[in-house]
Amino acid sequence: MNAPNKEEILNLENQYWDAMKTKDVEAAVSLTKFPCIVTGPEGVRSIDEEQYRQMMNAMTSTDRFKDIEINEPQLTVLNEDAALLTYNIEVSGMKMLDVSTWVRENGKWVCAYHSENPVH
Repeated sequence: MNAPNKEEILNLENQYWDAMKTKDVEAAVSLTKFPCIVTGPEGVRSIDEEQYRQMMNAMTSTDRFKDIEINEPQLTVLNEDAALLTYNIEVSGMKMLDVSTWVRENGKWVCAYHSENPVH
């Protein structure tokens, strides 16, 4: 297997955001390793697939995601089956720093960890 490259992982991250924008639960689930770890201003959470589906289905609006664009992406390859993608975005007028950890399981890339923190 080839080591991850920036274009490949960035494409996956964009697919994830597209799934959030369109509330495509199945696409988001297929890109997620469960349980997934999510950190942000509200703390650290470990989310299993059922909880994740409930969260996605409970979203009343995806408007806050519509204008999201990944800026200044940087890829750190940890090994041939793991990489960190760091970048910044703007969500509802707030600048955020994001980190996603992508791992390859059974030949398929999935996101195992995502952190989103506001820039103060």
